[in-house]
Order: sequence, then structure tokens, then C-alpha cells
Amino acid sequence: MELTEDIEGDVGALDVEAMEQVRAEFARLDGLVKAAEFDSLIDPRVVRVTLGDGIGSASSCRFDVRWYRGGFYNVHHVDEEGVNFRYDHHPKTDAPDRHFHPSPDAPSDDAVRSCIRVEEPTLVTRAVHSLWRRAYSKDSLQSLNAAEDPP
Repeated sequence: MELTEDIEGDVGALDVEAMEQVRAEFARLDGLVKAAEFDSLIDPRVVRVTLGDGIGSASSCRFDVRWYRGGFYNVHHVDEEGVNFRYDHHPKTDAPDRHFHPSPDAPSDDAVRSCIRVEEPTLVTRAVHSLWRRAYSKDSLQSLNAAEDPP
């Protein structure tokens, strides 16, 4: 699923400056980050963060991040084992604006309230990273949305 297909309502244009903050923060946070880059330098639409390991038997994973001028965002995780989950903040009729789409395939109709309450790009990045890192360390997807106001 394209990340933007799940958005209901106006989120504003992409915020490239905020996406740069996300890119830089991911690169700073973890030695497993192999690449943190925009999909295009001319017309950036997504930040792709590739890590050299993954949860469970995954040998790598990727976060695709979009941030919008309205303060909304999508942070989508995917790996070669088919593990998908998303942290989203955007209008959605049948879910809270801040919601989480659980693994294994992050279905659009299965969103639950996200534990992430912070709003700034670097703090959201730290929250996503700390939740992922905990799941990675425990080798379990169970705690991906179980924290008290991370980071």
C-alpha cells in the first residue's frame, strides 16, 4: 500500500526540512543505519532509512518516512520477511489521528491508538527508533506500540 492512500483529509504539502531532520536523527541514533537518504534530490517525496539488521530473522529492514507541513507523518517499516508496521499521524475517520498499524502487514482497517504523543520530527524519530530498538533487542514485535509516551 502506498502510504498516502490511507490519509483522509488535508495534511499539507511535504515538509522537506522536517524530513531532513528525521533523516539526520536516524543516522545519528544507530550504528545499524546503512543509509538514510531521500528518494530524490530534485523532488524528495520520502526519506528511506535502511538498517543492516532486522527484528527476528530479518537481515535488514527499512523505514520510509513522509512528513507534512501540517505536522502529520507516516513512518512505515518493512523487511524481507514481510514484517510491516506503521506509526501514523493524520486524519482517519475510523481511528485516532495518531495511530499504529500493527504487524505483520499493517492493514489500513486495523489501526489502534499510537503510544507516540510527541510532535517534533526529531522526537518522533527517537520514539520510533526506541520502540524498534526494544523490539529488535527482545526479538519480538509485541512491544512496538507499548510504551508510556516515548521516547
